[in-house]
Amino acid sequence: MNRLLTLLCSLFLLGTCVSAQSEIRWTVNLNTDQITTADKRIFLTLEKDLVTFLNSQTWTNDRFTEEERIDATLFLTISEVFEQSSKGDGGDVAVPDQYKGTMALQSLRPIFGSSEQTPVLNTQDRSVNFTYRQGEAIQYSEQSYVSDLGHILAFYCYMVIGFDYDTFSPLGGQPYFDKAQELYNRLPAQILNGPGWVSAGRSRNRYWLMENVLNPKMLALRRAYYTYHRLGLDLMGDDLTTGRRNVTLAIEDAGKANQTYPNTDYMQAFVDAKRDEIVDIFRGAPGSEQNTVIATMSRVDQAKANEYRNIRTRAAANTRNTAPTVRAPSRLGGRR
Repeated sequence: MNRLLTLLCSLFLLGTCVSAQSEIRWTVNLNTDQITTADKRIFLTLEKDLVTFLNSQTWTNDRFTEEERIDATLFLTISEVFEQSSKGDGGDVAVPDQYKGTMALQSLRPIFGSSEQTPVLNTQDRSVNFTYRQGEAIQYSEQSYVSDLGHILAFYCYMVIGFDYDTFSPLGGQPYFDKAQELYNRLPAQILNGPGWVSAGRSRNRYWLMENVLNPKMLALRRAYYTYHRLGLDLMGDDLTTGRRNVTLAIEDAGKANQTYPNTDYMQAFVDAKRDEIVDIFRGAPGSEQNTVIATMSRVDQAKANEYRNIRTRAAANTRNTAPTVRAPSRLGGRR
């Protein structure tokens, strides 16, 4: 009887651990090369706490199997550390407390019928300021503002999930973009006016990425994510011509969105994620498709226009690996 109870308890605890697993499988890379004064051991703890927070929080009511989790990478570069005085056995000691740095994030999505993955969100944040104290867990609450670092990480988790869901159904990420906005609306006034969240000016930051995604002017790009991925990439293994044509339609929709609302952070995230892939897809494509893609992307991604003109000069594109190693996740038709 005791053994049976022990087994049941173990199974319950195992189920609890699995259910607490994040929808996102995060890889964290922490760069502290610019820091020469602080004790580097604290950064080992910071990296561990980042991994623990990101991979244990859940953000949806959907159930993700291990193979359905979204792969994402966070690159955090610490550029400055500010210390506060703390009482120690030998008197006051300087303890690292305030951190400044930059962050880059990329999320991936499987291409069905293929062993490949495609980048979905690729963005940079140049204003990452936060408080971190060794020995204190990173915290986040949906009810109140408790931690600058926790809120920054939660914001990007919602964005990663929202971007991912937009690729599986038209505007499917809306609930998670709304969650990101709710998070923003809970920020204290002094935080709203600080780096990274401020709406004044037009610097690339978290506020403007959120605003762009939720702005009705960008609905064409929102819908393009579904066309590009579900009707385009996912189809190319079985029907290259139709799949590639749908990618072209998605690119044209992106061009329309850029005409309506030029130079947005959202569009920058799209081209940063898709630039190399678009060039690869349209190598060897019919000339009419190449002309459309080159003309549209040269306007949308002006700083890298030459990249698209190279479509014509490169060798024909490789056919994609069509080994059926990836199946559609349950979020395609609503999670269990």
